[in-house]
Amino acid sequence: MAHDENATPSTRPWTTALVLVSVVALGFVVAGLVLPSPDPELTTTPPASSGAEQADPAATETPIVVDEPVDHDAPIPGCEVVEVPDESGYTAFAGSGEPPTYDNPEFPWFNGPKATAMSAALARALPARADITFASPRQSFIFQPITSFNAPAPEPRGSTYAGGELINGDARGSVSVDVERSSLPIPPCVAGQLDERRTLRDGVVVDLHDTWQEVDGIRTLTRTARAYVADGSWITARASDATGANQQDHSGSVPLSIDDLVRIVDDPGLRVSAPVAPGTPTPIEHCESPFESYKGTPVTREEARKLDAVLATVDLGGARLPPMVPVGPPAEGMLCAGVADLGDGVAIDITIIGGQPRPSGERPVPGRGSPKTLRALPDGTVVQTDVVWQSRSSTTDPRDQIREATHSVVVTRPTGTRISVSSTADSPAEPMSVQELEQIALTPGLEL
Repeated sequence: MAHDENATPSTRPWTTALVLVSVVALGFVVAGLVLPSPDPELTTTPPASSGAEQADPAATETPIVVDEPVDHDAPIPGCEVVEVPDESGYTAFAGSGEPPTYDNPEFPWFNGPKATAMSAALARALPARADITFASPRQSFIFQPITSFNAPAPEPRGSTYAGGELINGDARGSVSVDVERSSLPIPPCVAGQLDERRTLRDGVVVDLHDTWQEVDGIRTLTRTARAYVADGSWITARASDATGANQQDHSGSVPLSIDDLVRIVDDPGLRVSAPVAPGTPTPIEHCESPFESYKGTPVTREEARKLDAVLATVDLGGARLPPMVPVGPPAEGMLCAGVADLGDGVAIDITIIGGQPRPSGERPVPGRGSPKTLRALPDGTVVQTDVVWQSRSSTTDPRDQIREATHSVVVTRPTGTRISVSSTADSPAEPMSVQELEQIALTPGLEL
């Protein structure tokens, strides 16, 4: 990917997309019924293994972990006293995590608008020449809701996270930033946990660590900066050379320098006390992954923007679709967009994925509102429709049942592009009609 040496963070396409998607406050789900089920032959449970079959011993072996050697007697710049690390192991606690939300009352300093403001500050703090890999909002440096684990502590402990994969010149790797509020004192200097402690001009204390770790002979390079701010902000920025969904690939170069990390954690816009401008929206909620795994052709940011231009011609009665974003694993190569409320609680979700096989007919499922339909158009396009009714308990009174209807259309082009459009509404409202959804799915230009 080419880099614009004169670009500024505020002009990056992905930053513009962040603003656009934030303008539309929405939440949407890519339901399992939107896409055709995989071939039953591919999902049939394999027969049980015979007793004669033995598990691969290598699969259960404990990995060999080698850390960078530590000199416990060596001084650490910026530290008057260096403590020996506790070798007793990690301290853990058990707790049940609540579903994350931007409005968790345990963390009054954080909400949706605060997350948007922090995400914009992080975008400005990243190097101007760096590019963010096209990924889901969760992996596009947008701060996520705080999860509470009910940990035993004098105050609620929890942090908001933003991260993604960064390309900076020839270096590529993963970057993450965590922010929390704490009343605890600055921890002591411990050998092996930091290389330097800096006190910046504004009084912010920053611990720095540049290290490596090998697991089964594969080395990961990691740099970390953690800032302790007078307002109680603990801001941690990490960068490594690990890439890929499972962090199994390594570029050999970390995309951010120590000074880059220091600049990030010292940014006033990331602090818990930083004010938020009135009218700042809540970030877009990421698409939920479908129930099945899908593997499509890789999609670039430029291809997604072309699809946005096509979808901008769709008449939704004044509503506007946000930019399409990747769903993420387990739906590789799938893009999605949606509006949670077109009016009267009617929602619409759209997914697009390439490299899909031509679907075959499916048998009706007993108990469904209506059987699925399938037909082929003269150009070879296959159109599938479905109408489903289901009931769920009310969140305010479990004794009340809410009837929900979902209309969906799936169009598979001869090229392998699959466009899925669904609309959902609670009774007495009605979803968009199947005919309306089909018209959207067949819009010329929706191709990957």
